[in-house]
Amino acid sequence: MKTETPSARSSRRSAGLQSILNVVLVLGILLILNYLGFKHYKHKDLSLSQFYTLSPKTVDVLKNLDSPMTIYTFLDQRNPAQADQVATLLKEYQQVGNKNIVVEKIDPAFDITRAAELQKKLHFDGNDHLVILEYKDRTPRFVKEEDLYDMNPMTGHVGAFKGEQQITAAMMNLIEGKVSKVYFTEGHGEHSLQDSSSPAGYGFVAQSLKSENVEASNLNLGQKGDVPADADAVVIAGPAVSFAPIEVEALDKYLAANGKLLILLDPYTISGLDDVLKKYGLKYEDDLVLYRGMTTAGTQMTVPLAAIYQGGFSMHPITSKFAQANIQLMIYDARSITLPPVAPDQPPSKTQFLLQTDPDAWGWINKDGKAPPDPKQLTYNKITDIAGPVTIAAEYDGGQVTDPKTSATMPATRIVAVGSSKFLENDTQEPVGTNFFTNSVDWLVKKNAVLDISPKKPQEYGVSLSPMQFRTVIWCALFFVPGAALLMGIFTWYSRRK
Repeated sequence: MKTETPSARSSRRSAGLQSILNVVLVLGILLILNYLGFKHYKHKDLSLSQFYTLSPKTVDVLKNLDSPMTIYTFLDQRNPAQADQVATLLKEYQQVGNKNIVVEKIDPAFDITRAAELQKKLHFDGNDHLVILEYKDRTPRFVKEEDLYDMNPMTGHVGAFKGEQQITAAMMNLIEGKVSKVYFTEGHGEHSLQDSSSPAGYGFVAQSLKSENVEASNLNLGQKGDVPADADAVVIAGPAVSFAPIEVEALDKYLAANGKLLILLDPYTISGLDDVLKKYGLKYEDDLVLYRGMTTAGTQMTVPLAAIYQGGFSMHPITSKFAQANIQLMIYDARSITLPPVAPDQPPSKTQFLLQTDPDAWGWINKDGKAPPDPKQLTYNKITDIAGPVTIAAEYDGGQVTDPKTSATMPATRIVAVGSSKFLENDTQEPVGTNFFTNSVDWLVKKNAVLDISPKKPQEYGVSLSPMQFRTVIWCALFFVPGAALLMGIFTWYSRRK
């Protein structure tokens, strides 16, 4: 038996130590490279459409932050692809904003305690799907999940992604410390925003506007003389008496200068604004919307009700979400609104219905100027009454104009007209009616705050193959490649056998 010499053992030990040292050095180099790569790297969007590349406007806003901004996401986890899209975008914000952008993802189904804590702190509904921005001691900004996408209300297909546009707009608004300013007229018996106790108050409406980044204030046109310059919109909520000529003139002037108006008029009231609204194709009828249906006792009875079912919601941004869902809205004591007819050869009208009854409802014409003592026994008169379906709410959209001060594109005159104000009172308020109101306000005050940020359209790429090319790919994938691997294995096995 051969014994190993001391020199041989020493050489083998040295070789072993050298191998261990080499492995340690390689691992050390890999760790150093990983650390340097993590700390110092070049971020690159390799998508062909540059889907996640931030615009210069967003980059400028992020680099000029002087304090941390926290972004909370409460997104619908039933749509993971959309939630991931938002999460990826916010990672881009963090890459540029560094420590000044803090993102916290909240799943209310799992993070129950944290979700409840933030709901109490930031004052929002736990059922809402939002992106919330918090900065310094300013009022947080809320971005609704549905505003992040262009979605076809009929098919549910998601189109362009507007995440950067909406989030950066909210960020700029938060940095500036400004909120949308909406004025509610007073002095004509309108519903009071400060009244949260009486049945006819609008206190709950005022609370709902806070979550929409809207500051609501009162406006007495008789004393003020003009609509304030900082008004993003004016709301007229159920006046009982007519506006004075000087007030009508002020509102007419405001609308002519691309103003925004939400007007809610009850039956049997005269606002004095008929001529102003007529300029924009909106006419309130002097009627009461009635519906004749069966009682629980099996008898027929007429009630002053405008029932809006799924088909009665327009495919407009204000009501498209309602049209998708199997919901209904009941509005009592309403009047109808007539829109001008549009001939087939004419351009599209700037007016559009928002809420409409089914054919079983009709507009009972107020023939003697007085409310009916008891509408229960009234029936439809095809000669004097307005046949259903009747329009309960409508809008006027003046399109887009150029701001002379900034040369930016902005919405022109917008009006939402509703034939009732009582469905928003403290004692009759319901979620659908409140959402309709806040959606209307949101549509009126929405501004194109970040005009150089375009919505991103996801691009789908495909490969067209001829039948011959398709067969070639199939044969390669199923036979040639596996066959080559098999032959290589056989050759290796046979070589080793030798």
